[in-house]
Amino acid sequence: MRDAIELEWAGVPSVAIIHQAVKGSAESMAKLSGVPGYDFILVDYPWIPTAIWSEEEIQLLAKQVAPVILSRLTA
Repeated sequence: MRDAIELEWAGVPSVAIIHQAVKGSAESMAKLSGVPGYDFILVDYPWIPTAIWSEEEIQLLAKQVAPVILSRLTA
């Protein structure tokens, strides 16, 4: 989350992808960074929070979130 926020500050459009298990921490980081409404993409299970996924799981997740990322980066 903080990386995406800092990239935004540097003028680089960014989108954070956050797991449901750490949503509260991400929201707290945004608030502490002075951007409490910073929008992010939320993923949940079956993707585990540690991001240790098979190639197939990665491809499936990418297909699901890529359109949302593209939309947010070009809005």
